[in-house]
Order: sequence, then structure tokens, then C-alpha cells
Amino acid sequence: MKKIVLATLLVSGLLASDSGFYVGADIGNTAIDMTIIVNGISTTVDDDGGSQTLKVGYYFDENNRANAYYQNINMDGGDANRYGVGYDYLIGDNVFKPYVGISLGNGSIKVDETTVDVAGITYGAQVGLNYAINENFSAEVGYCYMKTNMEDSISGPGGTATFEIDTIKNWFLGINYKF
Repeated sequence: MKKIVLATLLVSGLLASDSGFYVGADIGNTAIDMTIIVNGISTTVDDDGGSQTLKVGYYFDENNRANAYYQNINMDGGDANRYGVGYDYLIGDNVFKPYVGISLGNGSIKVDETTVDVAGITYGAQVGLNYAINENFSAEVGYCYMKTNMEDSISGPGGTATFEIDTIKNWFLGINYKF
């Protein structure tokens, strides 16, 4: 009888565990700050469009999680995406949890009808608020600020053009499912 009680307690402890895998999806608005330098003359271009993010992650406990993500960014005149890994620290132990996080990844922007492929490393931080709907579902809203070293140059008869991405800023609303 003691073994049955002990086994029941162990299994219930594992089922009530705060750790586990999760999947999530976000939609948002993403702003990209680009500088275009043609023959030494600099122009700043800001592109602002929608974005969709998919992520797969793991909760280590109720306050620490890590994920891998892929983000598609809708741009005027091109295609953009980011992918990488992130870590979030969720603050507190109630249904509303503010969080802070860091992210490291790779970004790429292909400009339509050109050979321009502005690519490089992205890194930054995010803040947000997570709401636990129940044991499996949570909703969140947040803001992510990324710096980049994304750059590409093309040369032609008219000279050289360099494309540089300085920052990527993303407001998002998402939902997560924890297994």
C-alpha cells in the first residue's frame, strides 16, 4: 500500500510540474530601419509591416523558458525573415506574469527585382506580459527591440549601393500551448 501511495505522489508531482515543451504563434507589427548608401550619399528608409512568428520552446520551471523561433515580416518591395533562439524570465507566480528576455538569431531581407540580400546577425531584448488562461494555454503581448549587423552591397555602372539594417522593432500579440 505504501508503494502505491508513493507512486501516486510521484506521478501527480510530475503531472503538476511547471516544466514542459510549448509551441506558440504571434502576430504583430514590425518596423525595419534601413540605410541605403549610393556613391557616398546616405538615405534612411523605414519599412513598417505585419509579421507572423512561430516558436517551439521549453519551460524549465514556472519562471524560465527558452525557444527557437521563425518570423516572417511583410515588407513593401521585398521579403524579410528572422530565425534564432531566445530566453525569457517570467516574473512572479500568478496568472499575470511580466517578463524580460533576450534573443539571438539571423535575419535576411531580399529586395524584389534585385540581387540584394541583406543578411546578418540579429540580437536584442524583449519585454512583455504573459497571461495564463489555464494549465496549457497562455496569451501574451510584448515588444522586441533588435540590433543587427545586416548588410549587403551591389556594384553596377552607376556605382556602388550599400544596404544596412540598423534596428528591427516588433510589437506582438501571441498565444502559447504548453504540453
